Amino acid sequence: MTTTESRGLAVVTGASAGIGAATAHALHEAGYTVLAASRRLNTEEPAATGITHHHLDVTDADSVAALAQTVTDHPQPLTLLVNNAGIPTPAATIADSDIADWHATYDTNVVGSLRTSQALLPQLIDNRGHIVFLGSTVGRVAYERGAAYAASKHALTAMVQTLRLELNGEPVRITEVAPGMMRGDERGGEFMRARFGNDQTAIDAVYQGIENPLVPADIAEIIVWCATRPPHVDIDLLEVRPLAQASQNKVHRTA
Repeated sequence: MTTTESRGLAVVTGASAGIGAATAHALHEAGYTVLAASRRLNTEEPAATGITHHHLDVTDADSVAALAQTVTDHPQPLTLLVNNAGIPTPAATIADSDIADWHATYDTNVVGSLRTSQALLPQLIDNRGHIVFLGSTVGRVAYERGAAYAASKHALTAMVQTLRLELNGEPVRITEVAPGMMRGDERGGEFMRARFGNDQTAIDAVYQGIENPLVPADIAEIIVWCATRPPHVDIDLLEVRPLAQASQNKVHRTA
C-alpha cells in the first residue's frame, strides 16, 4: 500500500530492469517521488504509477549533468540516490579477458557511480540525504572467470568506505547493499545472459539445484528498509545471500 507520507525525491540509476526497476517501484510505494534513470527508458509503464523516467548514461558526463539539472529543477528535494547502474563482464579467465571489457565495466560500475555521486552530492548534503550503492558479495571474495566484475566491485567498496569517512560530520548517510546469488527472471536475468552470452545451458547450470535464489524484489525491500531508518541510523554495509549460499564458493544444491 502506498504511504501518504512524502519522503522527497529518490533517484534510482539503472532503473530499466532488475533491481533498479524493483527498487523504483518499492520506493514509490514507500512514499518517495521517484526519478527512474536509465539508458533504456521504459516507455510501456503507465504514467499512473507515479514514477518519472529519465534517460541517463552514467558513462557520459553531459548525461549526468543533465540529470543533475533535472533534479535541481524538481519541485521535490532530493533525499535519496540509489547508485544501481552497472554491467557484468563475459565469463573469461584473466589470460583470455578482453581489455575493453575491463574498461567498460570499470567506467560503468565505479566511475559511473562516482559521476552521479559527485553531481548530486551538494543537494544531498543540503537535504540531509542518503546514498545507497549496489555492491556485491564479489566485492570481497573473487571467483574464477569473473575478475573484471569482481575488481570493479572491490573498487566500488573502497570508494563507498572512503566516502563514508570523508563525509563524517555531514548530514548524509552512506550505505552499501551487497547481494549474493540472484536470479532476475526464469531465464536468469539480463546480468547472467550478458555474462554467458545468452548461453541458456550455462546459465541454468549456475542455478541447478538451488532453491530460491535472491530476486530483485528482495533487494528492493532491503534498500527501502535501509533508506527509511531514523536519520541517525546509518546501515554502512548489508550483505545478503540466499539461504542456500553459505559463502561465495559454498552453495547447497538439491539432487
